[in-house]
Amino acid sequence: MTTKSVPFCPPLKWTPVEGEFTDFFLKGKSRNADGPTFEDLTEGDDSVLGEAKRILGRCLPPTESSGSETGLVVGYVQSGKTLSFETVIALARDNGYGLIIVIAGTKNNLLDQSVDRLKKDLGIDEGGEVWYHIANPNQSHFSQIEGKIKAWKKKPQKKSMLITVLKHGGHLEKLADALDKIPLRGVPSLIIDDESDQASLNTYASKIHNGSVTDDTKSTTYEKILTLRTKIPHHSYLQYTATPQANLLIAQTDLLNASFAELVTPGDDYTGGKAFFKENPNLICNIPATDVATPEQALLSTPKSLLAAFRYFLLGAAQHSLTRDKKIGGKDRNRSMMVHPAVRTTSHKEYKVWLDQAKVATMRFVDNNFKSKPSSVTRHFQIEYDSLKKTYPQLLPLQDLIEAMVDDVFDELIVVEVNGTPDAEKKISWKQSRYWILVGGAKLDRGYTVEGLSVTYMPRPLGGSPAADTLQQRARFFGYKRAYLELCRIFLQQDVKAAFIEYVEHEEFVRKVLSAHRGQPLVEWRRDFILTELLKPTRPNVIGISTRRIPVDGWLAPRAMHRNEQAILDNRKLLQNVKKAWTKSYGPLVTATSLPQFGPASKASNNEALSGIPLKVILEDFFLKVAVKDQADAEQHTAILLAFAELLRKNPNLKSEVFFMNPLKAAYRSRTSARGLPKEHKHAPINQYFSQSAAAINDKSFCSPSSISLQLRSFNLGTEPRDESSTDIFDVTWYAIHVPSNLKQQLVIEQ
Repeated sequence: MTTKSVPFCPPLKWTPVEGEFTDFFLKGKSRNADGPTFEDLTEGDDSVLGEAKRILGRCLPPTESSGSETGLVVGYVQSGKTLSFETVIALARDNGYGLIIVIAGTKNNLLDQSVDRLKKDLGIDEGGEVWYHIANPNQSHFSQIEGKIKAWKKKPQKKSMLITVLKHGGHLEKLADALDKIPLRGVPSLIIDDESDQASLNTYASKIHNGSVTDDTKSTTYEKILTLRTKIPHHSYLQYTATPQANLLIAQTDLLNASFAELVTPGDDYTGGKAFFKENPNLICNIPATDVATPEQALLSTPKSLLAAFRYFLLGAAQHSLTRDKKIGGKDRNRSMMVHPAVRTTSHKEYKVWLDQAKVATMRFVDNNFKSKPSSVTRHFQIEYDSLKKTYPQLLPLQDLIEAMVDDVFDELIVVEVNGTPDAEKKISWKQSRYWILVGGAKLDRGYTVEGLSVTYMPRPLGGSPAADTLQQRARFFGYKRAYLELCRIFLQQDVKAAFIEYVEHEEFVRKVLSAHRGQPLVEWRRDFILTELLKPTRPNVIGISTRRIPVDGWLAPRAMHRNEQAILDNRKLLQNVKKAWTKSYGPLVTATSLPQFGPASKASNNEALSGIPLKVILEDFFLKVAVKDQADAEQHTAILLAFAELLRKNPNLKSEVFFMNPLKAAYRSRTSARGLPKEHKHAPINQYFSQSAAAINDKSFCSPSSISLQLRSFNLGTEPRDESSTDIFDVTWYAIHVPSNLKQQLVIEQ
């Protein structure tokens, strides 16, 4: 097979070529009755193959002896991310990668789902000379892995090693231990982290920030992923997710910070948030507050909106029964309904009981009255039928649909719980029956695929301040549903609906910016992510799974701006450049104590000031360029960036004051013990940023009472208090920012 050469910008590190296995894999996917054609999979830069080449081409070339690379791949929920990384895996196999590791799912049902699909799509169960697969390996698999790696080294055309592992600290540690003594040098490797924003990132940022743990403290899964990576001399680590906020805005210093990002483009039949909440809002139905149980309000009978959702589902299933492809192996086999109440499994059982009762009662009512009192039966479904007819005009007559319920749907319909309780369904066998109703919580969240989902009933409340990406991952109703989109219905509470609409705006914004800058260094992408339209659709809850709040209020100053020698040099140059540029545009410089807030009796200061500098200029010229290399400081810095963007979104004309302290001549400060570091350690933070002279105007006085104030200065750092002879780090750029109470912000930062 030949393909045209595509000029990518920036250029790829190398150019993968599709070989025999990639061709086999894509032809197999094209034979799937529900899948795209071979041409759709392979033709064009934004085809599955074209994007997979671009993703792998930004990874570490297989010809290099060692090294590592980290990339972020962003898709929509239920949009084909698995197909994308399967294609990347196939290409990797054809281009000389000997080891592929897929970290798939934090729950066994998600891992099983991924493993089943990989084994089926990659032809693993069919044997052959392509793959040797091990799931959740441990030390007992050492000899098997070692033997297969040795065989691959002798003849790379032999089977490559595919390892699938649960995203769990214990399993990841066992895998790292198994790989530890295997000579992997010279074995190009690829690690796929599916749903990479979940559990993979460090959850100790808040404790690092407040100093209760040391800088190198790591959460278990995060630490084990880092350890695993150290065992593989040549590897690329690809983070796949549909909700990349946490990945994009983790600290600059984080070891999982990606160097590039790429998009997964969905096919034409994909229906995501835009299709439901923007283009077809009439598919969204309201769950009234009276139909939702709360601590103050128990539900004594089946909610009426749940019964309406059930009738919608029965009608859609009947339409499917009469129009489906009845050939063996025919496409579009299933229709399903998902009920997603609170996480508590007790509520799942309650909803299952209600649905079982509704099924029995409806079957009995239809059987008893369809022939003798047909009008009473049609009246029972009339409201839902009329609604479906408006959105799907080709809907068959109601009488025909009711007959299909009697003849087929009721006999095939299975209601199950999907959760962690002993009596729940552990694995849905979709071929066992055509019609399913699934009731569950967390196990029906992120990553779980519900076949043929047409009706979703989600009484789960929004909560006080949910992470937007967590909310988005509940949207199992997204997917390739274009053919029957108008038969779908989504039942939500009003505040949940509003949150989804808001998230869709944010998601489209993120993809728009990423599309314009795909493949470019992520530090540049991050700049555009902050600046473009000033995060117009974004709200404070866009980041993270587990969250903490960093208040952007009063004085904020980093504690360790001296962590990196190159950063010291770059920041020193930045400081001189901004002073020169801002003085030219907004000068002249004035004595700081001449500003109105100090009053005529104030003693003259040698500090200098500029007033009326647009906040947007400060954001662009300084905050998006300054290097912050301490992890806790970098988290706070991100909060400041987002706070400024939110302020500017509301008021783009905000002005600021800038104070050049001690006209940028380096003042002395000592380093002291903090976060477990001795005071002599070069990474120990300084004791204090602000001077505390008695009976004087102190450093904290130099700020505006009503606008953002930025202090800029330089420090010489030493190990002894008040002993400048101990200076060993010179001329370090430092800053402090003051946010007055009238502009107070509070951002949710990934924990």
